[in-house]
Amino acid sequence: MGVFRSAAGTELHYELRGDGPLLVCQPGGPGRPAGYLGDLGGVSRGRTLLLLDQRGTGLSEPAPSYVFTDLAEDLERLRIDLGVERLDLLGHSAGAWTVLAYAARHPSRVSRLVLLTPSRIPIPLGADEPHQEVLVKRWFAAEPWYPAAKASWDADVDGDLGFMPLVYGADTPAVREHSRLAERTADYADFWADTLDPGDLAAVGVPVTVIAGDRDIVTGLAAPHVLADWLPNAQIIWLPDAGHYPWVTEPEKTRRAIEAALGG
Repeated sequence: MGVFRSAAGTELHYELRGDGPLLVCQPGGPGRPAGYLGDLGGVSRGRTLLLLDQRGTGLSEPAPSYVFTDLAEDLERLRIDLGVERLDLLGHSAGAWTVLAYAARHPSRVSRLVLLTPSRIPIPLGADEPHQEVLVKRWFAAEPWYPAAKASWDADVDGDLGFMPLVYGADTPAVREHSRLAERTADYADFWADTLDPGDLAAVGVPVTVIAGDRDIVTGLAAPHVLADWLPNAQIIWLPDAGHYPWVTEPEKTRRAIEAALGG
C-alpha cells in the first residue's frame, strides 16, 4: 500500500499488484475505489498495477472537489511522489476522462494511454447512433436472463443490481460476484462539471488505445470512433462479445489487448 498527497492536500492511497513495469490504473464510477479492477484479466503477471483509490474512496480521504480535471492533477502529484519521468496510464469508464485530462495538461509526462471501455457521457449522441434501449434489445433480447434484467433496468430501484447482466453482457457466477463490488463510496456529483473537447486533446500526441467491447451498452459503438478521431495518435481494439467490464467476462482477450496497447 502506498500513500501520497493529492493536489487538494488530502491523503490518497493505492495498492501495488503484480510484477513488471508500472501501469497506473484510474478507476471509474465515477467515485469507485480501485479494487474492482482486480488484475485486469491477468495483466499483473507482466505489469505492476498501481490501483489508485481516488478522492473519497477506499482508504483515501475526501476532498472539496471531485471534478475529473482536478482528479487529473492528483496523477501529477503521484508521478512526482513516485519519482518517475513518465507514466503509462489506464483509465476505465469515467476514469478514462481523468487520464485524458492529465495527458492533455502534461503531455510530456505520459508514455502511453489505455482507455478501457471509456464513458461516452461527454460525447454528443450522433444523429444516426442507436440509442441505449435499442442496443439493449438488439444484443440481449434472446438471452434467458434478459426479461428479469430488463425489468430491473426499467424499475430503476436503488440497490437493485438485477440489471447488471445488461452492463456486463453476460450472467455468470463471475459477473454476479463482481457486480457486488459496484458500490460508490463518494458523492461525485460534480465529476462532469468541466469539459474536454477536440482542441484540448490535440496536445495528446502519445500512443492512445481505446479498448471497447462490441456489446457494451455503457460506451456504445460510436464513442470509441469519436475519441479516436479527436486524438492524433489513437487506435481502437474491439473485444468481441464483451461488455463494460471485459476483464470479468473475457479476461484473456482483455489481457492481450492491454498488453498490445502497451507495446508488449
